[in-house]
Amino acid sequence: MTEEKKLQGPDWKGVQRVMVMMAHPDDPDFSCAGTAIQMARHGIEVTYMILTNGDKGNHNPLITRNQLILMRQEEQRAAAELCGVKDVLFMDEEDGFLRPTFELRKRVCREIRRIRPQLIICPNPERYLVGEGYINHPDHRNAGVVALEAIFPAADNPMFYPDMANEGYHPHKISQLYVSGHDDATVEVDVSADIETKISAILAHKSQFEKPKEVEKWLRERWGDKQPDGSMRYYERFKGMRFDRWGDEEGEESEESEQKG
Repeated sequence: MTEEKKLQGPDWKGVQRVMVMMAHPDDPDFSCAGTAIQMARHGIEVTYMILTNGDKGNHNPLITRNQLILMRQEEQRAAAELCGVKDVLFMDEEDGFLRPTFELRKRVCREIRRIRPQLIICPNPERYLVGEGYINHPDHRNAGVVALEAIFPAADNPMFYPDMANEGYHPHKISQLYVSGHDDATVEVDVSADIETKISAILAHKSQFEKPKEVEKWLRERWGDKQPDGSMRYYERFKGMRFDRWGDEEGEESEESEQKG
């Protein structure tokens, strides 16, 4: 009989920078906006990386592809600003056809080495079916693959992309990984105090919602965990992994030496 794992609160000790890697504009807001808000409040610099350009995210024939791309970038920047996110990177892969190519892995690895996050949040690469009525978008799964293959073995191995050292981007090893949409969640972040901001961030993606009031109602009912007293609590949950090799002080010294090269 295996021991059941219990959900734990987040441990952000030593976390100064976080990178959120997702497939489409609006994915970070659905997946982890509440967590990003709390991180920013704690002084942690959060960067969103959006892997695709979102050019399939609308059925209106009067909107051109280029108009939609620009629209969705503006919406994501507005949502990120609401959450206190430092920056949004757009990798501009075609929506609907995201693949873990060698070229994209290198581009993502360069950003990991440049930003040097201690924690990365990405989607679950193994999630095909959700509930009884949703097939997970292939871009969501492949975003998880892209993230994991860039994190390991590439980002912290100097034998991968040695040319990046000439650009000043040296190997970097993250200390924590959060995987969203995972059935084996181990980390739970209570975002109840920030649910209004999270919903506002989601609704900032105006191109995605014809009836925002109905969406807002659905979001409150879909995510809420009803308490014995009838109140609602809201959580974001992740499978958490740790890759600490040294104590905090040694890890900081090692990273400083890496940056000095």
